[in-house]
Amino acid sequence: MKLSPTPARHQAGSALLLTVVLVGLVGFLIIAYLGLVQNQNFVTVRSQAWNAAIPVLEAGIEDALVHLNLHGATNLACDGWTQSGNTYTMQRDLGENFYSVSITNWVSGASNNAPIIESKGYVVAPLLTAAPAPGFLAAVASPNPTVAYFGRGVRVRTAQGFIFTKGMVARDTIDLNGNNIRTDSFDSIDPLYSTNGLYTGSKIKANGDIASNSSITNSISVGNADIYGHVSTGPNGTVSVGSQGSVGDLAWHTNGTKGIQPGYGKSDMNVSFFDVAPPFSGGYVTPGGGWITNTTTALTTNTGVTTSIPYPSGAASVTTNYPVSSATYPSGSPGPVTTTITTNWNGGHNHITGYTTNYAYPTFTATTTTTTTNTTSAATYYDFILDQNVNYQIGTLNGSVYVNAKAVLYVTTSLNISSMTINSGKTLNLYASVPSVSLSGNNSANSDGTADSFSFWGLPACTSITFSGNAGFTGSIYAPNANLTLNGGGNNTTDFIGASVTRTVRMNGHFNFHYDEALGKIGPSRGFVVTSWNEMLPSEVPRIAATR
Repeated sequence: MKLSPTPARHQAGSALLLTVVLVGLVGFLIIAYLGLVQNQNFVTVRSQAWNAAIPVLEAGIEDALVHLNLHGATNLACDGWTQSGNTYTMQRDLGENFYSVSITNWVSGASNNAPIIESKGYVVAPLLTAAPAPGFLAAVASPNPTVAYFGRGVRVRTAQGFIFTKGMVARDTIDLNGNNIRTDSFDSIDPLYSTNGLYTGSKIKANGDIASNSSITNSISVGNADIYGHVSTGPNGTVSVGSQGSVGDLAWHTNGTKGIQPGYGKSDMNVSFFDVAPPFSGGYVTPGGGWITNTTTALTTNTGVTTSIPYPSGAASVTTNYPVSSATYPSGSPGPVTTTITTNWNGGHNHITGYTTNYAYPTFTATTTTTTTNTTSAATYYDFILDQNVNYQIGTLNGSVYVNAKAVLYVTTSLNISSMTINSGKTLNLYASVPSVSLSGNNSANSDGTADSFSFWGLPACTSITFSGNAGFTGSIYAPNANLTLNGGGNNTTDFIGASVTRTVRMNGHFNFHYDEALGKIGPSRGFVVTSWNEMLPSEVPRIAATR
């Protein structure tokens, strides 16, 4: 006896078809999901390889920058770098990865080099992405022909990074305390803004910028100072200005406007300060003192001296045998000329056959110029004389300095300059590891020279630099750990000419700071730095296929 009916044949067929459809749909979804997972995995590993290439190519850029800064003044075809035409290349392995870097746009000995660096970083390609695109093979040597590589490249432009691109820079705070404080600028290599390379008050510019890297409140206290230029602080730093303080361009100051001119106050300072190292480790000369004889020659001209001279000089008379009249003068005579005629008779006839004429020449007055040459020699004693193009080193330097060379001086214990004379065309790089440096009274350092002829470098141990009284300074100061104090006094309007980078700055009344813009173009440099960074096209950095 049957209790349930047997399904119809067409119902069994429908169930089977439905099962097949469901299984097919599930299979399709599984395949799609696996494809999605595979694609996602492909993208992930490709992204990882893409990102991994960045530190590799950056290593190439660093390699090229170091090479430029070590040999960029002479020859780049050294230290393993190869030259082909005007291109210098290097390839280095970094584990299983490598980079290929080149330098172009560089000429030996040129002062305006702006090299271009192209760095290509190659990393081992993941298996999912190992197959290279057809026809894309890089023009570099693969360190491992059994491995495919994935590449990425960057093209950077470089230029000399000059240290003194602003007048006064501090790591921390700048305090312009007191009255009669002013900053402005000039350009010692531009005759429109200097006189024979020296500062002239009638040829100023408004680029006497001051900047602090600090990000605190009142990073810069302008007070009542006149800043012919910009003020800058670190991010979130602020600038305080007194009731009589003024920051802006020439017109802003000419109009007597107070406060900060729009656009002349920014908070975009974010720079690093390198420590100064000793200039040499050995092989130096210890400087000594002596007498220097200076000879000067002066020309004195006396004008308006009168002398009576007969014309012609020394002549008393001239005899002629042809008729002349008293109105006819010898050529060039200023006249009048008096004549005396002697008549000769011929056969009793009153007929002139010849006569002699005597000329009485007048005297005339001529104005002459008398030039006298005066030569004066004076001997001056200097405590320290640097007259050789060598390295000098001394523990204590207190007194006067005379420079007649392109010299380097390293002072290790004590430094107090009473005066410094640097002859035209000569230079001094003064390094100091002493804790405190001072220039006081009416003393001066290179006050008759130009700012590019004297550079002071404070090592980390140098923590204080003080100018007081009417002390004058012409040059540049780089001492990032030193507190710079400028104590004004008297009526000197050219107290500091050049530029400075220190830890802090404090100006105490009646002090003038004149930035020489030439230091930002021909002054000390921290070497080549990157000015632009651009990703290279994928076609310029193709993947490298395994060749076996």
